[in-house]
Amino acid sequence: MGRHSDSSSLSTTFTELGALAARSLASDRSAGHGRRRAEGPARTSMAPVMMRAGGVATALSIAVSGSAWAAVNAHEDTADDSGSPAMAALGSTVSEEASSQDASAGASSSDPSGAVTTTGTETVSTLTEDVADPHTSSQKESVGLAAGEKKIETAGVDGVTRVTYRVVSVDGQEISREMVSSVAVTKRVDEVVVVGKGTPQDVAIAQAGDGKTKASAQAIGKALLSSYGWGEDQYACLDNLWTRESQWDYQAVNPSSGAYGIPQSLPGEKMGSVSSDWASNPTTQIKWGLGYIKERYGNPCAAWAHSEATNWY
Repeated sequence: MGRHSDSSSLSTTFTELGALAARSLASDRSAGHGRRRAEGPARTSMAPVMMRAGGVATALSIAVSGSAWAAVNAHEDTADDSGSPAMAALGSTVSEEASSQDASAGASSSDPSGAVTTTGTETVSTLTEDVADPHTSSQKESVGLAAGEKKIETAGVDGVTRVTYRVVSVDGQEISREMVSSVAVTKRVDEVVVVGKGTPQDVAIAQAGDGKTKASAQAIGKALLSSYGWGEDQYACLDNLWTRESQWDYQAVNPSSGAYGIPQSLPGEKMGSVSSDWASNPTTQIKWGLGYIKERYGNPCAAWAHSEATNWY
């Protein structure tokens, strides 16, 4: 309604201006056919026309300005309803730019140097690995093995541990891992190698056993003959003598005299000259007994002969 009134007023103003100019021209023509007045120079009616035209122009300017002001007010009244296609387009552009900036923020980030780093996809997975635990090797010396010889006493076994990790990756590239559990699948066993340093006699004694059985004690006695300068032909006499005395029992005790052990030492403490373990170590007892025979009789067969003759030695 406001716009229609403005355009009607403008049209009326132009019409009036045209009519006024036409009347002025007609008046000038009619005055030109009459006699010119002698009082002064001829007058023209253009000045009043121009004055009228100036007034009309001023009115026209006011009318146009009023129309523009009304148009602006009309647009402001409807701005909230997004009635203007231009404003709607502007709003759409701003929204699109904001959305673009949000998407860019989710896809990239800037480091302190200003470079843009693309953020990848993070994945978390579980990884299980069997980790080897290699065995070690050590050596120990023994007189039970001939000098220069080696023997594996304990075989080495590599251990195996099953470890489970929590792995974090970005775009398929592992960036961290954390151990979750560790279970021993195979226990590690370290290797032990025996290095021999024994003499043949040492080896024989070691092979004979601990001497706590009759057969073992007899084997030790036979092995020790050579260290006292005797051959194996003396063994039979030794065996007869100590079988009679104790049956090769390291714990034998004579109930009447208190003699003790395989050689029936009286008292048993005498065997402490060889070692303090005389009461429990058959080898200690045998060594003392052979030394006693050598010192007293010279050899086992002489000692046996004395025992046969006297029932003691």
